[in-house]
Amino acid sequence: MKKQIAGILRWQAKRFIKKNKPKIVVVAGSVGKTSTTQAIATVLKSELRIRVTLKNYNSDIGVPCSIFQKNIPSQLKNPFSWLALLIGNEIQLLSKAHIDALVLELGTDIPGEIPSFAWLSPDVAVVTAIADEHMEAFKTIENVAKEELSVSKYSQTTLINKTMVDKRFLQYADTEELFTYDRSDLERLEIRSDDLQVIGDHSLDAVAAGVAVGKLFELQQSSLVLGAKNVQPVAGRMNSFAGISNTTIIDDTYNASPEAVIAALDYLYSVDTPQRIALLGNMNELGNTSKDSHERVGAYCDPDKLDLVVTLGPDANKYTATIAKDKGCAVAEAHTPYKAAEIIKRQLRDGAVVLCKGSQNGVFAEEAVKALLANSEDSKKLVRQSDFWLKKKQQNFANVEAQS
Repeated sequence: MKKQIAGILRWQAKRFIKKNKPKIVVVAGSVGKTSTTQAIATVLKSELRIRVTLKNYNSDIGVPCSIFQKNIPSQLKNPFSWLALLIGNEIQLLSKAHIDALVLELGTDIPGEIPSFAWLSPDVAVVTAIADEHMEAFKTIENVAKEELSVSKYSQTTLINKTMVDKRFLQYADTEELFTYDRSDLERLEIRSDDLQVIGDHSLDAVAAGVAVGKLFELQQSSLVLGAKNVQPVAGRMNSFAGISNTTIIDDTYNASPEAVIAALDYLYSVDTPQRIALLGNMNELGNTSKDSHERVGAYCDPDKLDLVVTLGPDANKYTATIAKDKGCAVAEAHTPYKAAEIIKRQLRDGAVVLCKGSQNGVFAEEAVKALLANSEDSKKLVRQSDFWLKKKQQNFANVEAQS
């Protein structure tokens, strides 16, 4: 049924595009897609009417649903839920939508998924990064590059993050117009990091992408500056919260890859604070590269800049913890985010900064963040807090506790 529904949704979305003729921006890449998608939309909103990807809807079903701004039914196997969605789309198609541009995130888990979005025929494609992702399927970084950069083959213009896409991968880009962007684009507009609501140098990449797309769409400079200053962090991506004992909690728990973990650690290292603690959870879906990737993160843990490293999950405990200990770091291992939070609470000093980072399944480091918040109401701003996810986490860690 999924294949048939995806086909009908794509047919409806193509009709929507033909009828309304919006500019189309797509965002691909190994990391940073959601933050970049939302940043581009925020900048463009300064002058244009925008529809942007809902949640993380970046699949063959999710992209059309974002175009119509419809939530994917919670009851996936209920045909009546899908029928209601499709009828709603047809109702939308009866009249012209008041939009100027679509900003859409494209995801991939296996080879061939990015090329399958060629029907969008985007005006601009943004590639955020080439890094290890879903390595069980892609096997090599070259295959990742071929997949992510295939978006250039059906886009009129391609923007590539100069900081996060190695030059050697540009051979896989095939486009009419190829441009690069980086954080220096913000400096040329005299936009300082202190003026922005996002934190971390890697977060500046997302804002820079927004400015670069805005320039291509010939937005006024004042709109570019205003849009950049309006960009806010996305849930689970470098959000800062007040923590217990006058601490600061950096919530970067949506997902994790080696590059993203290292970037988050760089930010933590740059903060002036009496105590730095890093909760580093498992990085999932890395296949045969998992050992090396977790050891790479462990090697990046600096005992002169970290007072405590807490690892969470099997590969983080086995590989990251071992290397971090060898480097001279104080390390504690945890099998659940609840235990990780207990460890951190025992060590926490007034004024500390705690970074929490990890993938989702089997890790769910946002639950450790929840336990460290000064204001329980802030838990509503964390990722994966729906009844579905809370039940899944409860079941997951009940099994872990039973086995330990």
